[in-house]
Amino acid sequence: MTIEEAFAQFSAKFPKAVKAETQIKDYLTIRLSSPSELLPSAEFLKTELGFGYLEMVTGVDWLGPVSMDGYVRNPNPNVFLPEGATPEIVSAPTAGFNYRPTIDMLWAFGSISARLRLFLRLELPRAKASVPSLAGLFKSADWQEREVFDLMGVDFDGHPNLAKILTPDFLAGHPLRKDYVHIKDKYDED
Repeated sequence: MTIEEAFAQFSAKFPKAVKAETQIKDYLTIRLSSPSELLPSAEFLKTELGFGYLEMVTGVDWLGPVSMDGYVRNPNPNVFLPEGATPEIVSAPTAGFNYRPTIDMLWAFGSISARLRLFLRLELPRAKASVPSLAGLFKSADWQEREVFDLMGVDFDGHPNLAKILTPDFLAGHPLRKDYVHIKDKYDED
């Protein structure tokens, strides 16, 4: 099976899904139109097309540049450079970039036997971002979904143990969201 044949079978089953305008590397990237398409799409990829390996679950926040508020910023972190040799970090909007209040979710699927890889993409609103969990279909989704929940605040409906996995319980917010503001705690330097 070629990637074109895989997409032809996939698009016959899910006609609302389209090839994404921008592909990830050279891999087929399919954009889904709603969260309700995710679970049936993943199940079809696994059972019918042989994409039995979920390689990655991640997300991208397109809100804008990172807010540097609250972060410890050392203007000269390299002790071998003279004092003041590096400028302080400044985060400013990039002109002409399409910032928008969405989180773009990505799932990478692999077919080891066919030596193929493809991505599913789904754009979610930042407020109450939620998608179905793939943990019942792919064991590798368990911790990856917990990471995205912890760092980006995306809920995975039906996940067996949706709890923080990387940040401490006292940390408020989601550190990979662009509007995250770090509140200093006992572990920060003075």
